Amino acid sequence: MLKKKFICLGLSMTMLFASIINTPAAVTAGQYYKIKYTHNKKTVTKRAIDARYNNKVIKTNMPGYIEGSTSMYSAYWIFGRCSSINTKYSYSSKTNKINLTRGSQKLVLTLNSTTATINGKRITLPSAPRKVYYPARKKNYIMIPGDAVAKNLQLNYTWNNRLLSGLITQKGSTSAKPATTTASNTSTTSTTLGSKTKITASASNYSIRIKKPSGLSTSAVTCVDDYSNKRLRIIVNGNYKTFFSTSSNRYVKESLTYNVTYSGGKTYIDLKTSTIKGFSISQTSSYIYVKYADPKKMFYRVVVVDAGHGGSDSGAVGNGYYEKNMTLKIVQSIKSNFDKNSTYKVYYTRLSDWYPSLSYRYKMANEVSADRFLSVHINSSDSSSSKGTETLYKTYKSYAQTLQSSALTGMGYASNSSYNRGLKYRSDLAVLNGPKMTTSLVELGFISNKTEANRINSRTSTIGYNLYKAICNSF
Repeated sequence: MLKKKFICLGLSMTMLFASIINTPAAVTAGQYYKIKYTHNKKTVTKRAIDARYNNKVIKTNMPGYIEGSTSMYSAYWIFGRCSSINTKYSYSSKTNKINLTRGSQKLVLTLNSTTATINGKRITLPSAPRKVYYPARKKNYIMIPGDAVAKNLQLNYTWNNRLLSGLITQKGSTSAKPATTTASNTSTTSTTLGSKTKITASASNYSIRIKKPSGLSTSAVTCVDDYSNKRLRIIVNGNYKTFFSTSSNRYVKESLTYNVTYSGGKTYIDLKTSTIKGFSISQTSSYIYVKYADPKKMFYRVVVVDAGHGGSDSGAVGNGYYEKNMTLKIVQSIKSNFDKNSTYKVYYTRLSDWYPSLSYRYKMANEVSADRFLSVHINSSDSSSSKGTETLYKTYKSYAQTLQSSALTGMGYASNSSYNRGLKYRSDLAVLNGPKMTTSLVELGFISNKTEANRINSRTSTIGYNLYKAICNSF
């Protein structure tokens, strides 16, 4: 009997030890692991990413990954099981519907479809939800695009490439507090131009100090970085032309052209520089402080985005569409996304229907010492059956590949290789030869192909979002 007990105990210990050995180790952000898509049976290797709520990693049995330029997370583990997010999750294998409810927001997604609804209104997702098999756990998981899901559930979502993590916070909160300074015990309010600065204007650090009229509130003063005209425009509600024109009311430390005008109930103070500069502005009750320097010295990340053609140059024409209009819509979508992300300072060669010369485009990029340059185009062919997406490059192939993957996702072609025309080496294009930084040109599809032209026109927002994500991910 004793011998039998020892045998049983030995077997139990062996089984316990085997269980410990076979338990999959947690995959941390940055490590590589395998998954198998259930919709096409392909096994692929992914790099793990995290999701964080209020900067704390959300525990999950299924690591996230990047699909094209979209962060994909387990619907259950991130949006269903994390009680802090306060979202109800359900999935029906019969209808392939994924339901997420948070407060008054009801989001319904469909497996393998980029079409979803939020409170009954149809929306387009940057990437389709997928069911994937995770061999390490021997289980299937429903993976959904974290950025789009979080924002539609009224949550903040930003990507942190250093942490390889999506940062989720409540609306109204932020993971980084806006910069404020104090000078001589007087509160200083920073006026943002849409990007974080390395250098902040203050009473001890400025290029020009402008005295304010007595009683002028900080909210009455706004600013526009009019970089196309190489100037900062300070806009003040009311007629203060005489006051701001008086030389004794300003102190200039660094060379610039100072001009004051009044029109339509507003006073305009234009600070013009010889080249494009980056600006930081702050206010006290008594002064406006402006600091300027080369953009690369002022900002953490500098990007230039170019909408191909414009004005008298229509670009390719086909099926009732003009390339110049399509590229502009896509770039305007890229801008709408960058406007919400203060990490980047982005310059655009055009945001309306005019023609910047080729040299203007790449000289702008060189003048601001950009980290990335992207030129957006639509292809054309003598054959109406030509189709697909390609990215042109000269020296920076990895950047081109990131853009190509995201462009395919934006076009809805991510899982269809017949539309992937790949990367094309080109040494004869001004926008690839001229810029002195990481540069690529994306040809999204063929305007000469009626189906593809219609597809591009209907997906400009989605394409723009994916190209925006690609630029961010390239860092």
